Amino acid sequence: MPVQDVHAGREAFQRDLQLVLKDNTLTDKGWWQPDDLTLLVPMMAENVQQGQVDLYLLRLVFDHYPKGPPSAQFINPITMNYAFPDDVRWVPFCEGLPDIHFHTNYGGSSGQVVCSSSTLEFYKVNHDVQPEHVWDPERMNFVTTLYAIRRALASTNYRGRSTQ
Repeated sequence: MPVQDVHAGREAFQRDLQLVLKDNTLTDKGWWQPDDLTLLVPMMAENVQQGQVDLYLLRLVFDHYPKGPPSAQFINPITMNYAFPDDVRWVPFCEGLPDIHFHTNYGGSSGQVVCSSSTLEFYKVNHDVQPEHVWDPERMNFVTTLYAIRRALASTNYRGRSTQ
């Protein structure tokens, strides 16, 4: 489990954000940075079976970064928070993916967990992980987290919004 280091997280996040943005702005990407440790990223998923597109808001927090991945949580876009069970509809539901799962209330008491080795919560719940999937700050950054989540939302395993 990576140790919290707000100063290092702030520095590394700002550095990596500038590398990712290049000549773009947060507005160009559709992202929002409410404070120096948080990034809000809208994410879209197409539910082919229901013929609809669902929009989600992902909050990344960088207080354990870069030694650990960012915290990742889907939030209610109105309250800007997540509260179980009221906000389960703001969490995507994917079925049968081997490397990521979206839990609305992990283990019945741990709250929401985006269960992927590219998120901090994965390590907080002491999940088993193969050595090749362990977060490596030498070769990974927050784009790794975004890519893992986007890949799940773009897969045929996406079933729509969570209901429980």
